[in-house]
Amino acid sequence: MTELRTKLSGISAAAFMAASVAGAAFAADPVEIEIEGEASFAAGVTDGDAAADGNAEIAIKGSTFFNSGLELGAVLEARLDADQPAQMFAGGRYSGLQIGGPRGIAPLDSDAYLQSAYAYARGAFGQVIIGRDHGIARTLAVTSPTIFRSVNVNDWQTDLSGLNDVHTVNDFTGYSNKFTYMPPANFLGGAFGGLQVGVSYSPKLRNCGDRLCAPEDGLILAPNGALLNEASTWEDAIEAALYYQKPIKLGDNDQLLLGVGASYVTADEAARIALPIYDDYEAYSVGLNLAYRGVTIGGSLKTTNAGLNTPDEDGYLAFDAGITFKTGEDEGDWGFMLGYGQSEANAFGPNPLDPTLFRDTQTAQAGVTYVIGRGITIGAAAQYVESEKPLSVGGPEEATTVVIESSIKF
Repeated sequence: MTELRTKLSGISAAAFMAASVAGAAFAADPVEIEIEGEASFAAGVTDGDAAADGNAEIAIKGSTFFNSGLELGAVLEARLDADQPAQMFAGGRYSGLQIGGPRGIAPLDSDAYLQSAYAYARGAFGQVIIGRDHGIARTLAVTSPTIFRSVNVNDWQTDLSGLNDVHTVNDFTGYSNKFTYMPPANFLGGAFGGLQVGVSYSPKLRNCGDRLCAPEDGLILAPNGALLNEASTWEDAIEAALYYQKPIKLGDNDQLLLGVGASYVTADEAARIALPIYDDYEAYSVGLNLAYRGVTIGGSLKTTNAGLNTPDEDGYLAFDAGITFKTGEDEGDWGFMLGYGQSEANAFGPNPLDPTLFRDTQTAQAGVTYVIGRGITIGAAAQYVESEKPLSVGGPEEATTVVIESSIKF
């Protein structure tokens, strides 16, 4: 198994892309190139201090179809994002002590990086993805609805307060090398016709290395002064997820749209230093959305041991809930939202050498957006964040933020 993991993790997406291009020479159709992306810029005031942040993603896809209906393709995706840490989280952004997968490929001090590089095959058998990409748990995730690109209660790209720790998306493996399989959509038919399922496998997640696990106030010292999270590493990460969508008729012309998502992620602990605080990683996530005309309500919940040996309590528990109303997606349409999120993180139980470490966060947000043109939106939001944590790592904090976000999608 070790040899298999080594070979699989060493496969580069570039090799798969080359194979796709070579195969395209024998395909019935020429290779088609698609470019899409999005960008957002947020600027505002947090407790009297001005702050700003920009985010951008661009993806290039090349694909071709064979006479049999088989589609082969490859994708390269780049991202610019200063707020995204070099490693994904074990729990929340500031409370997770261990690493997850990487955000992508780049120098450690760079805000620009190659996020995805993978090849795929799609046909009657479903879809297979091999290379560096996010896992199926994120692909099929359902969280509370939002009208913003980056300024969110959960799964944010921009957090001007620097305190938000609510995170229910099950993306522990990050953009590591992985294999993903999804059966054909509606493969069960009948009452389960709207069901989509999938699995992902990551042979090994990158070692933490040079203190990349969390910001400074999230690093925990052992009694001997060693950084505990630098000893952690993971292998054989498996993700399983499902998404079910069902329209429910309420009349001749009205319907309620139901969307449910659930996922499970596990990874084997393989610490470089044997410490009793570590355990195999486990995380569960579930989300629900209900949409009626322009109104969507929903929420999600995630629980995980954060890779810690805490049998009497969860390492991390978070949930979010919200409601949005959109008049449409065209020029001149408006959007409105209310959202709330909360997380509880416990790093350890009582320790005679150190008090219990925890971080509890509450986040509330209200906002409005206006569609300027196709794919171009501007909006304003007010957000309040309250963070409770021990005095040893800074004590309680709170922040009120007013922000304006402009975004474009193409």
